Amino acid sequence: MGANGRPIAWRRVSPGALAVNPSRRRRSVSRSIRSRGRDMRGRPETGRRAGFTLVETLAALAVASSIIVGAAALTHHVAAHFDHGARGVNDAERFALAMERLSRDFGAARHVALKPSGAIAPPAPALPGANGKKPETPPPLVAFDGDSKSVVFVTASAIGAQAALEEVVTLSVEPAGESTRLVRRRAPWLGPDVGLDRGQAKDDVVLLEGRFDISFAYARVEKGVASWKDVWRGESAPPRLFRLDLRDEETGQRLAPGAEFLLRADAPADCASAEAQCLPGAKKAPEPPPPPLGRAPT
Repeated sequence: MGANGRPIAWRRVSPGALAVNPSRRRRSVSRSIRSRGRDMRGRPETGRRAGFTLVETLAALAVASSIIVGAAALTHHVAAHFDHGARGVNDAERFALAMERLSRDFGAARHVALKPSGAIAPPAPALPGANGKKPETPPPLVAFDGDSKSVVFVTASAIGAQAALEEVVTLSVEPAGESTRLVRRRAPWLGPDVGLDRGQAKDDVVLLEGRFDISFAYARVEKGVASWKDVWRGESAPPRLFRLDLRDEETGQRLAPGAEFLLRADAPADCASAEAQCLPGAKKAPEPPPPPLGRAPT
């Protein structure tokens, strides 16, 4: 029914009537082609000028290769010189630390007398005195034993919470392939009855290492003159000076002429009581002659 109350008349439409008119389709296609042609003609023709030619690409690769090679050479040169300089700084710093460690060890060395049962041989038997006097007892040996390649002594330079108050320090020269090492070891000091070699040395520390010769020397000072020797063994007192010799393997030139260390302990701890007989080998004061008979001593 329609709006006016009349019935709507439906018409049957054939399928062919819904098809698009071919002439109309051709006209729309031609218009689309013409509009696309105008758009393409309005754009600049840059297709043939875009990109690089083969010659330009090869030239760019050559320039980039030269830059990379130059940068690699510069990096290698700078790295080599930087490594050489850093190695020199490390060697100098290591030498300074080794000198500081040795200075502390020898500066805090102790004048300790060994008992006859110690590691060092006991003193020689007493010699009979002249005119029937009592034989003189030789002084006890000091806890210091060294030669040109090793030295053992007692020091109080220990560092650390668990370190002993006094330690036995061993410095030894050891080969390491084509180089030479100066190795420091330590052990607790167990007293003069035990000696120097009863404790087990541990805590190995390489103080110096390099292609040079290392040797030790010892000196006593008398009247301001130092007399040097290569062995300090069986003495009643420690040396006054210790010298570390570093020499070039080929030329023999000394590399560290100022590596001398002073041992400050020139007397045992008993001398703190101001007794005259505390020094080893000190002669006793002469006894006063007995008073004459029949007279009271004044």
